[in-house]
Amino acid sequence: MILVVLEHDGQRMRKGALEAISRARQLASLGPIAGVVIGENTQAVAQEAAQYLPVVYAAEVGPYTAEKWAEAAHAAVQKSGAKVVIATGSRQSRTWTARLAYRMKAGLLEDTLETSTDSQSIIGTRYSFLNRVTERQQAPLPVVFTAKPNTTPLAEPEGSGTVETLEVRIPAGVEVLERVAEQKKGVSLTEATVVVTGGRGLGSPEAFAGVEELANALGAAVGATRAVVDAGWRPYSEQVGQTGKTVQPNVYIALAVSGAVQHQAGMNKSKYIVAVNKDAEAPIFKVADYGIVGDVHQVLPALIEAAKKLKD
Repeated sequence: MILVVLEHDGQRMRKGALEAISRARQLASLGPIAGVVIGENTQAVAQEAAQYLPVVYAAEVGPYTAEKWAEAAHAAVQKSGAKVVIATGSRQSRTWTARLAYRMKAGLLEDTLETSTDSQSIIGTRYSFLNRVTERQQAPLPVVFTAKPNTTPLAEPEGSGTVETLEVRIPAGVEVLERVAEQKKGVSLTEATVVVTGGRGLGSPEAFAGVEELANALGAAVGATRAVVDAGWRPYSEQVGQTGKTVQPNVYIALAVSGAVQHQAGMNKSKYIVAVNKDAEAPIFKVADYGIVGDVHQVLPALIEAAKKLKD
């Protein structure tokens, strides 16, 4: 049995959940697949998930804590008899998957790019050394692993499954007293197929209006470098890099980004990288597929105009 822990926003499954389902289907030789939706408003999301999976458990445990998610996932493992648990490779998953692996006495493979099985173990590949090296890991069953976002095709619906309510006994521990959700418009950075990132070379926070305009024209997410975030120009949630988010979109557009190795660690596996920088020796050009050496304030309006024409 394979169990997929399905990330959601309280209304719908996230894109990463559909990728995790695809990974499970690739390992179907290990047995049937079930899913579990954990958190709040789980019944509605579970009904959606039942279009993709034959059995979906709905575990209503309230606001997120790592302990609750690990306990609920473990309850689903015990109910289903799963030997493999798959989750999205998100920041949230990193906080509870290790706890689950400990409870299961299982191996843990994080941020896998692809996975396979020899019926006795899971073999996964992942990036290491700032995404410059691909390594192959193997862990005997049982195994918990996460699928790196934007590395797997999205699953398609396959029918109509059943939804079962999963009762979870949550031990006393940390409780969430208040949660403030960041108000963010536009496309999610980690799920976007196109990302437009601005760097310190833009010169001011006001210049990000052009970055946002280009992103809107392309249906893209907005990203930022650490220097921009540290300066208070943009929120941390938009930071791309070693200490921010790792993205792997089809197209990554870097505007006035120098491309330090720490930033490259968060984006250098994008399918196509487009860079605009006035410094022809900027490190970003070493990883860029297409580069424009020029003043970003002159190039950006032309990119926006071209993007709008494509949209029309």
